[in-house]
Amino acid sequence: MKIIFTIILLSISSCASLTLVSPGITSEHRLNNNSSIKFEEAAFYGSNFYQLNSFYIENENINLVLNDPNNILNSKYMEDFEKNITENDFLLLTEICFDEEKFKEKILDLDLYDFELNGNMFNEKIEFIYPYSYISKGNRFNLERPLLIHDNYPNQHKVIKTADNFVTCSRSILKFKKDFQIEGKNILKIVTPRKSNIYFQFHIKNGKFEIQNIEEMDIKLKVKSEA
Repeated sequence: MKIIFTIILLSISSCASLTLVSPGITSEHRLNNNSSIKFEEAAFYGSNFYQLNSFYIENENINLVLNDPNNILNSKYMEDFEKNITENDFLLLTEICFDEEKFKEKILDLDLYDFELNGNMFNEKIEFIYPYSYISKGNRFNLERPLLIHDNYPNQHKVIKTADNFVTCSRSILKFKKDFQIEGKNILKIVTPRKSNIYFQFHIKNGKFEIQNIEEMDIKLKVKSEA
């Protein structure tokens, strides 16, 4: 039993280091997924590519997220969306990755998703395609980093490609009223066109997004391993 939990602890520790997901978003901003992978969703989007993630966007990172060079969208739409964000709003981001080949002859239905935070519908939403370079492991495709990144200093204004091939994802940025988030646990509910319900959760403490404490998870696992 102790050996099993030691392996689990090592795995969690290796994943716990801060990882840049994309400009303005790190692994610390990822919401906890409370749902298992839905077979019907994975089958529809391509099981080797499909994944669904959600992130909290801190106010100071909004500009970085909205002006990411990987956002495939008319800049005018993004500018209009940004202009409508007030100090009374906050943003969540959901991301769905899929097999692009499956949708050459059928319609992608990502615009039909519904989102609720603690039972409240979003106030505004913007959607766009987002590409990642990847590492393939067998038939699975693991996201590595955004396809386009800024070069190193002193050429930081130059955008370069990280790979020739990429996995296609769709991002939805959701705008909610700050009044919709509450102290303690908050639940984001996602309803797909196939009526699958998927839940993410995050915590707010003193009005601020609370980063998940990995050390506390380690302690709980150690206690269980010694029981």
